[in-house]
Amino acid sequence: MTNINDYDSKIFEYDELKMFFGEPYHVNDKITIFQPTIGDICEWGEKKYYQMIHTLTCIPSDMKSQLEDIFHVNYMDISDFELFMILSSGLTPKDTGIILGDLNLSSFIKCKSLENDEFCLYDKKNDIIIDRFIYFKIVNYIRKLHGIKPKVEHAANETTRQILLKLDRDRIAKAKNQPYKSQLKELISAMMRYPGFKYKKSELKECGLYEFMDTVQGAQIYVSTTSLLSGMYSGMIDTSKINKKELNWMRNINE
Repeated sequence: MTNINDYDSKIFEYDELKMFFGEPYHVNDKITIFQPTIGDICEWGEKKYYQMIHTLTCIPSDMKSQLEDIFHVNYMDISDFELFMILSSGLTPKDTGIILGDLNLSSFIKCKSLENDEFCLYDKKNDIIIDRFIYFKIVNYIRKLHGIKPKVEHAANETTRQILLKLDRDRIAKAKNQPYKSQLKELISAMMRYPGFKYKKSELKECGLYEFMDTVQGAQIYVSTTSLLSGMYSGMIDTSKINKKELNWMRNINE
């Protein structure tokens, strides 16, 4: 059962400069991932958009109880790609067109590759194959674009697994009774209050998602760094306990 951690991480390195400027990512000559702007997501429907992103990028640990209750599958016995093959079968360009263009995931059928005898997805009409490796190239890019870090949870025994299943069922039941809360609105509102934010509200719609999220994280680093420096110069902070990297507001946001 191959998951993303079984591959060399260098295989999934992406050109962050191109991502920052919102350029499409060509997985191969048949599949391209497009980066939406804030305006695109607003027009598409934020709730619909993030539900689709979750469907594409989720792992079995994210769907413990659904796999158990609907498909009668132990979430630890199914791979990331196997879950993708199940969930993507109902996705059409009406669902994914904002990032996958004309790629119609619902037209793919599950079959075995002639090269390695492993299962893959195949669109006969357009001669497109999504094997395990292509899947990881797609999903890892989308995760990076949205700052998604999958959380893998393994249960050491059956008792622990049942506890995790119950917690997951409780989480889903609670979420059903709560109205949708915008992810982007809170970030946009906060950035509009941040004095260093360079966009006007009318201009923000043209901002690519990766650029915006990078700016949000960069603002957090800048505020944290300037607060540390102010405390340091005023003698209110013990500098011996501060990591020197935290004093550099230009540091990589992933560090």
